[in-house]
Amino acid sequence: MDNDSKAWLILIVAGIMEMVWAVAMDYSEGFTKIHFDILVIIFLTISMVLLSKALSMGLPVGTAYAVWTGIGAVGTITVSILLGNEVATIARILFIALIIGGIVGLQVTSGGNKEEN
Repeated sequence: MDNDSKAWLILIVAGIMEMVWAVAMDYSEGFTKIHFDILVIIFLTISMVLLSKALSMGLPVGTAYAVWTGIGAVGTITVSILLGNEVATIARILFIALIIGGIVGLQVTSGGNKEEN
């Protein structure tokens, strides 16, 4: 696996960690449930460290940040719908698909690492 592929894989995992802490934050009920508070802190830290690692491997910051937040947003909405905390409407699913399309488009058109541009 080349450096660029590793950076993208790390970024994807960082986005997944973003989703975990966001969902845990909802369940922490305003940081009043300590076990969820701890999960938020742990997964938020992991997410930020992995984002930083992906950036240090050469991903462009704008693209990486947009993909990272996009993965977190889509994942969080999806999990919330699956857990019954949010409603899945055709319009919402369409807009989720648009976010996914944007994430894929940014990755495909990124042109590789910033050092190569």
